[in-house]
Amino acid sequence: MSLSGIYLDLWRTAQETGQDAARDLNGGARLAVRVAGDVTTLTISRRAKHVGAVELRTFVRDCGVPSDAARYPADGQGQHGESWYVAFRWAESGGKQ
Repeated sequence: MSLSGIYLDLWRTAQETGQDAARDLNGGARLAVRVAGDVTTLTISRRAKHVGAVELRTFVRDCGVPSDAARYPADGQGQHGESWYVAFRWAESGGKQ
């Protein structure tokens, strides 16, 4: 399944259940999606090391993160336990999913 297909599947699951949906990917990264009302949050993380810059750009592109999405943290990467992460949050417009 393509990265965009995985994201869409996670988004639909999160929207339908009202709970976070996540998947560990073969390369070691993890995607998590939260949908609350019309707000989507996508978190990209990796255990024990930073998410690579090229990898991050690929996720943003393939998951359809809008250019005006808020980024957390604004610069660099956050750390939670052993994992490093970057999250994006945006309001859906027009139900593009």
